[in-house]
Amino acid sequence: MVAVLRAHSSQERLVLPDRCLVGRSKSCDLVLGARDVSGRHAEIQWDGDHWELHDLGSRNGTCVDGARLAAGERLVLRQGAEIRFGRESAVFNLEDAAGPQLMAHRLPAAQWRVGEGGYLALPDLQEPECSIYQDPHGSWICERGAEVASIDDRAVLALGDGLWRVYLPKFCAGTWQESDGGLCVANLRLCFAFSRDEERVELVACCGDRRLDLQRRAHHYVLLLLARRRLADERAGVPAAEQGWLTADELLKMLRMDDNHLNICIHRARTQLGRLGVADAASLVERRPGTRQIRLGPARIELRPLD
Repeated sequence: MVAVLRAHSSQERLVLPDRCLVGRSKSCDLVLGARDVSGRHAEIQWDGDHWELHDLGSRNGTCVDGARLAAGERLVLRQGAEIRFGRESAVFNLEDAAGPQLMAHRLPAAQWRVGEGGYLALPDLQEPECSIYQDPHGSWICERGAEVASIDDRAVLALGDGLWRVYLPKFCAGTWQESDGGLCVANLRLCFAFSRDEERVELVACCGDRRLDLQRRAHHYVLLLLARRRLADERAGVPAAEQGWLTADELLKMLRMDDNHLNICIHRARTQLGRLGVADAASLVERRPGTRQIRLGPARIELRPLD
């Protein structure tokens, strides 16, 4: 679920970033050409619990459900609220009032991509060139192949199909907590079952009473190899911070695949968890910045042969 503004006249839908500047200026997120709209007319912002509309001292005013806001006034918006910027030409409805999500917009004015489980792949889900997610410390990360770097809100990425602007919410819907038993990687028990020849690998993720059947997928074999290394290091008494790390080259040799195929497998594994509601799905597989090292995330692990 994402927050959406729908224009009365065109029925066009705008997915709301956590801070949306409205006005005639080309620097605004929602650019309105009507002459009764000020250059920086109003702002819609998520406060952590609600969407709040702030009139920025506009000349022709901002109205919500027919009532005009005072210049500089702030008002909490309800779902379904009718918002008018200026006298009459720019009218919108807050169609959905869900919290903001990690998302990106292809420039200059094309499709939106919205992340799942705090994980966003661009430009498409089938063969992503990069992935964006929040690490356990709250920093936003852009991963391109084996390269890992921090990324800022509204950064513009040059990808094969064009330019994308990334929106990173301060308050991300689906924020996870390890301590409260929430659906996050650290609270999962990953139960692998594999055939004798390891051609078939099944995976079930358990969290308390919840059971997520990830079924049989080719990318589970990558996770199985990483799980084995993590368990072996744990049994050998390796410190937790150093457990499970493999170089990408070691892993590629074991898998007999190239970098691109490995990256697609990692993306598919993360995406599968994200779609099932795991809030930090990217943490399923960790990369060590500045190296080509990779490991399985902090979930508990069980291995057994298939019957």
